[in-house]
Amino acid sequence: MTLAPLPTNYDYNTLVLMMQTPRTLYVYWDLSPSQRAALDKKKLMLRLSVANRGVDRSFDIKPFWDSFYITGVEPGLEYYCDISIKEADDLYYPIIFSNTSSTPMEHPGIQNIAGSNFWGTGEYKSSTGVPWTSYSSGSFYNK
Repeated sequence: MTLAPLPTNYDYNTLVLMMQTPRTLYVYWDLSPSQRAALDKKKLMLRLSVANRGVDRSFDIKPFWDSFYITGVEPGLEYYCDISIKEADDLYYPIIFSNTSSTPMEHPGIQNIAGSNFWGTGEYKSSTGVPWTSYSSGSFYNK
């Protein structure tokens, strides 16, 4: 049985943002041949935005590129990106937007670490001050 080769593109415009590490994002895109042809002579920018803050940084990209790594992002935030045309008057015209992707914290916050007694049970307060109780199988044994 002979397997058919994978297509070089799927004739579908898509832009996907993924978290790789708490400080690195990976973005890939697939633009249809007609979209690539329309953008061939344009100045393309990949813009990274922080949700509810706006554009964080911009990168020059070439029409034939299809992926990009973005390093040095801040952990614990939500990001999205777009591919835009940059005109001579410094105006940006987005042509496609990505999904939103969250970067995790690099390590647990100090407020979220709760001590416990020997059995792992007890009453604690969350970082927002809300009390909660922890139970374990040790709770069922008499000490």
